[in-house]
Amino acid sequence: MCFFHPFDDGNARCAFLTLVFVLAREGAALDNVGLLRRVSYRAADPSGPVFLGNFVNRHLVETRRRTG
Repeated sequence: MCFFHPFDDGNARCAFLTLVFVLAREGAALDNVGLLRRVSYRAADPSGPVFLGNFVNRHLVETRRRTG
């Protein structure tokens, strides 16, 4: 699972681009990533990866519904 960290060295951007790349490679493109970039939680929070996975899945379902 991909964690976003607000470091000055660009880790959040790299993690975000990697997530978008992996989704696109698997044929799962999102039509809007604006809200996804605003998701935040602490890396130590055990519910964080589950929340992010569910959030991405919801947006994939909505993208497919709109473009279907």
